[in-house]
Amino acid sequence: MRPNILIYVAIFLICVSTAYTQQLQWILLTDGSSMDTPIARRDAAMGFDQTFLILFGGRTQSGMPLQDCYSFNILTGIS
Repeated sequence: MRPNILIYVAIFLICVSTAYTQQLQWILLTDGSSMDTPIARRDAAMGFDQTFLILFGGRTQSGMPLQDCYSFNILTGIS
């Protein structure tokens, strides 16, 4: 099952990188001290459209399931 996920991730990254002409890069937006910053997690679901990046659920590092949801406005840089 894991190889299938890797294929989907690779296809997703290719689509995202070719959809925009700008170079994609990570930018630190917060130091994590804000109350609206998601905690570290694994196995979360993430989606996006032209305006929002959505993060849902996942598990803590100890394996406890999370059922929270965060949105981030890509255009304004505000969560």
